Amino acid sequence: MRFTSFPRPASLNAFDIISFSRDFNLSGLFEEGTDGAKFVSRAHVSNIISKLEEIANVVSFSVRKKDCRMSLEGSREGVKGSLTIAAEIFELTPSLRVVEVKKKGGDRVEYEEFCNRELKPIIDF
Repeated sequence: MRFTSFPRPASLNAFDIISFSRDFNLSGLFEEGTDGAKFVSRAHVSNIISKLEEIANVVSFSVRKKDCRMSLEGSREGVKGSLTIAAEIFELTPSLRVVEVKKKGGDRVEYEEFCNRELKPIIDF
């Protein structure tokens, strides 16, 4: 097994953590409607990236990655173009990571189906 060194993910600050609560999340004031989800994981960054690549391969998505950010792009045209998903990994504590997944392009229903069928069953990093 070849070990690849990954950069340390960006740390979350208090405002990021507060935004996890729906009642205190003010991002709607600054961002247009974003479709996304956040997951907490104890896995190492390399394991999280490998799992996301594995999921992308299962559904024939192309993957682009840079540091702790990834873009998964669907190969087929959907109702509103190709489904494009962005994933970013943040460090919550030295042993906990947060994976934020957002729909960047394509149809919302296709994104939700992807999350429910492909992402959520495998997300337990």
